[in-house]
Amino acid sequence: MKRDLVAIQDLSNAALVGLMDLADTLQRDLRAHARELGGFLMGSLFLEPSTRTRLSFEAAMARLGGRIITSSDPATSSAAKGETLSDTVRIVDSYVDLVVLRHPAAGAARWAARHAGGPVINAGDGAHEHPTQTLCDLYALRRERGKLNDLSVMLYGDLRYGRTTHSLARALVRMGCSIIAVAEDDLGLPDFVVHDLVRQPGCVARHVVVDDMEDVFRRRDVRAVAISSEDTAPAGGETEDDAQPFSLKDRSVDAIYVTRLQAERGAGAPRALPILDHRFLTSQPFKETIVLHPLPRVTEIAAEIDSDPRAAYFRQAALGVPIRMALLMWASGLYDLPLDITPPEEPEPVSGHRCENPSCITRHQGESVPEEVGRMPGDVPRCQWCEEEARPC
Repeated sequence: MKRDLVAIQDLSNAALVGLMDLADTLQRDLRAHARELGGFLMGSLFLEPSTRTRLSFEAAMARLGGRIITSSDPATSSAAKGETLSDTVRIVDSYVDLVVLRHPAAGAARWAARHAGGPVINAGDGAHEHPTQTLCDLYALRRERGKLNDLSVMLYGDLRYGRTTHSLARALVRMGCSIIAVAEDDLGLPDFVVHDLVRQPGCVARHVVVDDMEDVFRRRDVRAVAISSEDTAPAGGETEDDAQPFSLKDRSVDAIYVTRLQAERGAGAPRALPILDHRFLTSQPFKETIVLHPLPRVTEIAAEIDSDPRAAYFRQAALGVPIRMALLMWASGLYDLPLDITPPEEPEPVSGHRCENPSCITRHQGESVPEEVGRMPGDVPRCQWCEEEARPC
């Protein structure tokens, strides 16, 4: 059975912990493992701009003694000539032992995995998911906080197009953490993520209005979604229209995960949330809060925060190498992870619907991706590639 990582759901909680345990071992001496993947070849197929993810994967493979072939400029690849992703993946897969793919279309990694004989690792597919960034985020959280359960994490910024938050939110809820999602106007967590979260046993999502943090947010009407276990959930509404007041001052936030406005995906709205600065972190809920960011940072975190010991984002980025080393060892078959004995629930196929997401792989020029729509119990029909709601056709 080949070992793909297309979505964070592909790894059980025990597997996530197993990867972090292996990364701890590797981190002690990154130079001591140069024979682990000797003779292995990784295809680094980045059809969308990247710095940290691409270089950390390539550094991880090199640290393990493997070699890399890379395509990092779509303008100079055969994609510029009209070659389909499926054909590109078939060819690259025939050259290498595993493929690391970044692509601008949501669902592209799942489509690629169908056409590759070897493992495919999703390094970001449009505004959909970024599971290996979530591995890095969780690993940073564990290193900084000493645990991954019973944490309170604020997601802050562009949560609609910030694909890292989609994968991270799913993993945090599975680990038993609570989330307060504070988004830029109209850039909240997508419905497909929230629906997935509340399918977790005992998890609920409540729409709230933070009304006691005017000194931080510079207004009293900051809307948010609080996601937590049923027994710790705040009073709140099922929809934005019936959101209830929510007090943040009497709470303690363990980590705040900041994301930039994803302008390349259409998130060009004027900034409604204040940048994170020292004034922000002197407020009671954030006095012990660590600050995470998937990077690159633009203007959403003030440079003055960099020297604050609570600023963990550069430490977080550095951890991308050992955690991806661990992932490559697993994907290559050199390391086994605990298997989830409970098979994942399969969606029921739904006909008469189609995906209308213009960024879905089904709409990608030149691709002939079949429409696949399914429905989980209690949910609406969704595209099985990008997970957005499907409409009757």
